[in-house]
Amino acid sequence: MHKPAPAATRRLITSVLVPDRVGLLRDVTQAVFALDGNIGAIRQTVVDGFFTLVFTSEHPAPVTPEALRALLDSALESEAVVTVLDSPVAHAPAPSSGSRFVAMTRGQDRPGTILAITSFLVDHGVNIEDWMVEEDAGQVVYIAQVSVPETVDFRAIQEGFRTAMSERGLIGLLCHENIFRATNEVGPIKSLIGR
Repeated sequence: MHKPAPAATRRLITSVLVPDRVGLLRDVTQAVFALDGNIGAIRQTVVDGFFTLVFTSEHPAPVTPEALRALLDSALESEAVVTVLDSPVAHAPAPSSGSRFVAMTRGQDRPGTILAITSFLVDHGVNIEDWMVEEDAGQVVYIAQVSVPETVDFRAIQEGFRTAMSERGLIGLLCHENIFRATNEVGPIKSLIGR
């Protein structure tokens, strides 16, 4: 006996930017569910009072990006910026050609700091996978999860990063993600190494 063919689906990628309030994620997921959608990958945070969200969802094939955008526009505040893209096939992530490290800097906030950090990393073939900036005791802390190519001299990059950041008045650190976890998370060492 033949199994029934799976129903045709359409994969969408959506981003939402709107002033933060209680219930936004619920309102977005309610709209996705109303169009028989299932959310896959999702990333949500609040930046300077703005709710930001990027997610993928799968819907029955007749559901269009325009239909989801219209439903979200009607469910959210008028100043919401909603983008829905059609993505019929999942894009493979960029191949990881190296190990994951954490680049962290701390210092006074100055124009051009993010440009200096990102330029250094790009000039050394280091891919930024995640980025976060926080204020702490009057200083700005920049934390990036990065992928360092196996073919480069990590110690040279590590020292170069420290020196380049020092020239800008910043403390710079580049270390393997497991070392960063072990020195910044509370918990048994075995559980950190096993990740």
